[in-house]
Amino acid sequence: MAAKLKVIISDFHIGEGQERGSLNPWENFHHDDKFAELLRYYSTDYYEDEDVELIINGDFFDFLQVQYEGEFTDIITEDIAVAKLKACLDGHPTVTRALAAFVESPRKRITYIPGNHDIDLVFPRVRRLFRELVTGSPLDERIRFIVDREYYEFDGVQVHHGHQLEAMNSFDMNRIFLSKGLPAPMLNLPWGSIFILKVLNTLKERRPYIDRIQPFSLYLYGALFLDTRFAMQLCALALYQFLKTRVFTPFSRKRRSSVLKTLKTIFEFSAFPDFDFHGRKLLEKQDHVHAVLLGHTHLAKVRRFGRDKIYVNTGTWTDLISLDIAAFGMRNELTYAVVEYPEGEARPRVGLKAWTGYHELWRDINFA
Repeated sequence: MAAKLKVIISDFHIGEGQERGSLNPWENFHHDDKFAELLRYYSTDYYEDEDVELIINGDFFDFLQVQYEGEFTDIITEDIAVAKLKACLDGHPTVTRALAAFVESPRKRITYIPGNHDIDLVFPRVRRLFRELVTGSPLDERIRFIVDREYYEFDGVQVHHGHQLEAMNSFDMNRIFLSKGLPAPMLNLPWGSIFILKVLNTLKERRPYIDRIQPFSLYLYGALFLDTRFAMQLCALALYQFLKTRVFTPFSRKRRSSVLKTLKTIFEFSAFPDFDFHGRKLLEKQDHVHAVLLGHTHLAKVRRFGRDKIYVNTGTWTDLISLDIAAFGMRNELTYAVVEYPEGEARPRVGLKAWTGYHELWRDINFA
């Protein structure tokens, strides 16, 4: 039976946490209590006995910014992925408890679509650990994962994280693991993941805001003039890591890309991301789909095409610095989408909301 309500979130980028009064430059999520409020709202009082599905549309965790044994390794095996998930949930106990309380309420369930930052969930033991830490059982069916296809579809609504629409961040789902000649299978990471692990993470201690700027290409152009030495170091490190991980690497670990994909990666890196275009295309080529929900870009949007087609981007709960003229400045709205089923209507309604929650007397400033 279809849920009476579906709540869609994405791009929380939960890392291994930080202690109050200290700064972890690789932790971008600071709204644990607000998220707990959101889940409590949709699982108690009016919604206590209602059928509610929480859809986590990728990048809920940011495994790319969690260290393993003191380093950001690009050799991601199942053991390493398990350790990273445990670090994230241990570092955010409020989030863990909120998820547990949500699924314990009657007729509540969670559907999880991995993104490029939490693709580690393709490992079976990582999925089992998530279920176990949230529900107490590694096989609990109240939590399911979409790992056999690129999107989740229901009632004319399609939910994609969105990384598969970009050459730089897309995974080869037919070759998600590298295993030949290796002691254990490892993730076949795209260049975008290597860039975060080996370039951005290295530089974040000096420029903690560097991964919160959109579009990154525009920031880089400006930095070449205004922060020249740093920008040149960034470019040199990126070139070095590209050669190291794509050219001069053991054959068994080589993450090969076609010439066409390489050219697409270069073009996309130098252009503004255009997910309005992707949203429109997905709607146009599928008559039965009337709503497309994406994440990934961190820019919350609602676009209507014609009278009965809608594209929604759920945005992010991390602080965002936008250089896009249409959304210039610092943004910090806790946005999410809802799919409602009004009685008597043939299809569900889709909308974008911003969670405000309860009034707070103060909040921590993590970076200024």
